[in-house]
Amino acid sequence: MRAVLLAGLGLLSAAAAGAEDIAFDADAWPYTAIGKLNVVLGANRLQACTATLIGPRLALTAAHCLWDVPRKRWVNPAQVHFVAGYRQGAYRAHTLATGYRKPPDYAYAYGTAQPNMQGDWALVALAQPIPVEPLALEDRAPDGDPLRREIRRAGYSRLRPQTMSTQGHCSAQLGPTRLLLHDCRAVPGESGSALLQVENDRPAVIGVLVASNPREDGAAPSIAVPTGAFRAVAQEMLREAGQGVEAAQSSQQHAPARRP
Repeated sequence: MRAVLLAGLGLLSAAAAGAEDIAFDADAWPYTAIGKLNVVLGANRLQACTATLIGPRLALTAAHCLWDVPRKRWVNPAQVHFVAGYRQGAYRAHTLATGYRKPPDYAYAYGTAQPNMQGDWALVALAQPIPVEPLALEDRAPDGDPLRREIRRAGYSRLRPQTMSTQGHCSAQLGPTRLLLHDCRAVPGESGSALLQVENDRPAVIGVLVASNPREDGAAPSIAVPTGAFRAVAQEMLREAGQGVEAAQSSQQHAPARRP
């Protein structure tokens, strides 16, 4: 993995994208489709990541967010909570998970050295529909996988768990191991957040953040799994749950924020 990171470094340095925090309206779409993924591990024990709504009852996150490190096992879906539009204790909607799918051969490993990082994605089936317009998955990667510019990423970091933060002006490049190397910030808690490409004023998910920058000086890229790795599974889950295009369009009404 170290060789992959160094290979991507030159590509992103040449882009000079200048990734930075950007101003945004947390009550405006597409940010209303982004939420906290809270996993209850026991009394007073909670781990949190970010997840993105891609169907009325389907959320995208990183698989490692669903691993119970102390018990060394995958969590029960009933332990997983999706909280849409969370901010300072208020939220637009909340529901439990009924199940999730991830690659059967994905094995959790700490850090960026795991050999199967391409499988670090999970699709979480939700018990109740979220009354927010979901984000679409990119249909397919552009021919030749060129350098992507003006990428956005929003999530909940462990440093600021009560409010969403957003980065823009990022760049991303598909690396030699079919992982997206990007220069958006990636700190604990932001795992599972989506990389968004905006074209014709419509954002689409191009990948899911799975690993942070391993260099404190920001001189090496962070890592995301591209949409192509899980698009077919997501489409299958949407069809099985009747969450196709028509269902997604019918859920685009925005619910008012509320407190738990």
